[in-house]
Amino acid sequence: MKDAIRVLLVDPTDDTRSSLQRILSGMSTVWLAESCNAYNGMAKRVAELSPDLVIVSIDHDPEQAVFLIQAIVQSRPGVVVLPASKAPDSSVLLRVIRAGAREFLTLPTDVGEVTETLNRLFNRRDDVVASSSRDPQVIAVTGAAGGVGCTTLAVNLATSFAKTGGTEVVLADLDLLLGCVDACLDIVTNNTLQGIVQNIDRLDLTLLKRSLTLHSSGLFVLPHPNAMEDAAKIDPDVLRRVLMLLKASFPAVVLDTSKGLQTSDFLAFELADVILMVIQLDLTCLRNTARLLHLFHQFEGLSDKVRLVVNRTGSNDTEISAKKAEETLKMPIEWSIPNVSKVFRTARAKGVTIDEVAPGSRPHQAFLSIAKSLRPNDAVVEGKPKKGIFAALF
Repeated sequence: MKDAIRVLLVDPTDDTRSSLQRILSGMSTVWLAESCNAYNGMAKRVAELSPDLVIVSIDHDPEQAVFLIQAIVQSRPGVVVLPASKAPDSSVLLRVIRAGAREFLTLPTDVGEVTETLNRLFNRRDDVVASSSRDPQVIAVTGAAGGVGCTTLAVNLATSFAKTGGTEVVLADLDLLLGCVDACLDIVTNNTLQGIVQNIDRLDLTLLKRSLTLHSSGLFVLPHPNAMEDAAKIDPDVLRRVLMLLKASFPAVVLDTSKGLQTSDFLAFELADVILMVIQLDLTCLRNTARLLHLFHQFEGLSDKVRLVVNRTGSNDTEISAKKAEETLKMPIEWSIPNVSKVFRTARAKGVTIDEVAPGSRPHQAFLSIAKSLRPNDAVVEGKPKKGIFAALF
């Protein structure tokens, strides 16, 4: 989507604020720029962020809420203000309408009601409604152990989208400490997640793309911080805002997680439309996968997003059949990636994708099959080739 609605949410009440955050986070037409738990200072914050929409929950303190709405309307007439309340008093409702509010959001609400409200406020019915019926947009790739092939899948899936899907795609490396997306794509850059985090308040959709690295495939890449110590400085709330901005900016977002169940991973799982869980057919991996799925079942809706991908099928190290794995995990295996060790070793050594070293091979066809099943239908951008650290070696 090329023109997301930037939203600032103001709600001092924890439960309604969390509910609204979840709804807004699930809408690809919306970027939740910030979520605030106090009325004080918000007029100034609106001036700093310049959002398109400010949602103000008035239940916590109607007097302060009305005062804030008046201040925003008077100082920033181009900003749309949307009051929200569980059971608004008629006199308060009249005051917020007189203050300049054009719509009112009744709480609790749902995606459909918010969508309709945004349609009326921004006259964007076609764009907004499309968000509820589009193909999977955010794809998180994870596994229950390191070394099962998550990054290989994430890199090859994202580049397949970029090359054949007619789609703008961004790949974010959320393994903040030990990620290797940059090495797999032969990228050396100072444009990392840390830089975007530091400049989040100044970024818009155009500046965001300039802050990413464009791979020769046409794929936009957001690498992990260069310095390990910088990973610890990334605030989860700011990281959420970064991911929301990526979602608002690109029709397809691929997130390579850390497999260590960090805060960044759970943010990825929450925002994802699909979670590709990579497994291998050995006892240790299946045991840990079963444990991970059990954890996912404790979070509403999370396990429903999971789709299994078995890697290295046909390997001599295979201990368990695919059928037995499906019985154990109580889920179907949707895709299989064959074990062709020489092809994968060559690709890793050169810092290129599988199609660069073995186009048309069985692994390449497997990645294309996954991409075809998950491909979003949006516009594409063209990238210029770049050389990286491996160029001098091969």
